[in-house]
Amino acid sequence: MSRLVLAPLLFCLCLLVGAPGAAYADRPAAGSAGPSQRAQGLPSKQVWLRDVSRAMEGSWSYLGRRAEARRPGERLAVVLDIDNTSIATEYAWPRPVKKVLAFARRADRLGVTVYFATGRTKGQLGDTPQVLRDAGYRFRAVCVRHSPQQSLVAGKVRCRKSFERRGYTIIAVIGNRRTDMRGGHLERSFKLPSYGRLS
Repeated sequence: MSRLVLAPLLFCLCLLVGAPGAAYADRPAAGSAGPSQRAQGLPSKQVWLRDVSRAMEGSWSYLGRRAEARRPGERLAVVLDIDNTSIATEYAWPRPVKKVLAFARRADRLGVTVYFATGRTKGQLGDTPQVLRDAGYRFRAVCVRHSPQQSLVAGKVRCRKSFERRGYTIIAVIGNRRTDMRGGHLERSFKLPSYGRLS
């Protein structure tokens, strides 16, 4: 069974988790550039934000068109990854990625439910739901992997299927890894930059 965390209070059954293992165990302080930015060859924050803007081109107009075209009674949802997608983990932890936050807020205004699906397991989740709320996100639940042994693709697909079983049509997925989009059960995806290391 999957595990869901219903914002802001309930832990349901849907699997909440982000990056595998301890990839982000030592997070930078708020507003800092992050220790791995230079050490692991990531581009500057300015370059990253430029690339994020390019990746999100067309997302607002698509969201508006799709919401307008919803069938009577159709429940729409978007699914967001967390690290380096919704939260600037490598560049400004725990601040939001502004383009993605704006997309999520627009979705909420249009009556589109926001979900998160992460590669973390329940044990790795920690205070992530509160971090997301503090960053300004309004969401229904965070879905995690069953275990570190479950592949990222399998975990993300299971999450999307669990949202579908709750009666939602997933109209968009935003992530920075190709594993965030593989396996179907979505209408459209927007892939943020990963620069190889995170793909």
